[in-house]
Amino acid sequence: MEDHQHMPIDIQTSKLLDWLVDRRHCSLKWQSLVLTIREKINAAIQDKPESEEIAQLLSGSYIHYFHCLRILDLLKGTEASAKNIFGQYSSQQMKDWQEIIALYEKNNTYLVELSSLLVRNVNYEIPSLKNFSF
Repeated sequence: MEDHQHMPIDIQTSKLLDWLVDRRHCSLKWQSLVLTIREKINAAIQDKPESEEIAQLLSGSYIHYFHCLRILDLLKGTEASAKNIFGQYSSQQMKDWQEIIALYEKNNTYLVELSSLLVRNVNYEIPSLKNFSF
């Protein structure tokens, strides 16, 4: 017998956001949480990174959860990953991006933001690409 934890489910993209909120995977106030995260990202962007790849990621128009994870991984490879005697990062950049990731993961806010991005791409971006000939 197959494990019920790993059975796929079928959810219409138009109902994905409602499904996440109704099943309490995400908070009802996810929009205000995303605004708070956006403010933190805008503040963290002001501190210019040393890495060219991080600068390239930050130059994008919309920075989402996976971009933040990648930025944090890249910062861990630089001198910004220096730790103090308590094992915490001493770089303000690392602290800022860790806080952003923690805010995303609190109440599964990243699920709602990425699902809204998916819905927007499916409903608007992909159909508009059909109009262009390559």
